[in-house]
Amino acid sequence: MNKAWQICLILAAIFVAGGVSGGLVAYRWARHTLARPPVPEVWVPRQFERFARQLDLTPEQRQQIQPILEKNVRQLMELRQQSIRSGREIIDRMDSEVANQLTAEQRTKFERIVKERRDAWRRIQDRSGKGGRDHPPGARPGEAPPPPAPEPKATGT
Repeated sequence: MNKAWQICLILAAIFVAGGVSGGLVAYRWARHTLARPPVPEVWVPRQFERFARQLDLTPEQRQQIQPILEKNVRQLMELRQQSIRSGREIIDRMDSEVANQLTAEQRTKFERIVKERRDAWRRIQDRSGKGGRDHPPGARPGEAPPPPAPEPKATGT
């Protein structure tokens, strides 16, 4: 009888361990995949195929609709890149304006903080840069990243 309980406990432990590890894997996948909205270059083809199936589009309709989608996806991608560039310019201007208000000692520390922030961003991009959506701001997949922002100007304070 003791052996039967031991076997049941071992099997239950294996079951629980499998459930926990499966849950962790599912959590990581969901956090990585679902946390970010899909980008136009991925979302539109998926939606097109879904609509084509659901609406029973004819080959002629597919040919007519495809250029419409491609044109609008290009516009969405351009808008996204403009937004990224604008955001980067604002952050760079902010860093420069803040640096201009600091003492020389504070500016040195601030420049280190800014460099750490940029390095962290590059590490994130390197880890996730498998092409497609994950690429540095201001660059399209396969392009070189934009040049680094200018360092804050030193003033004689």
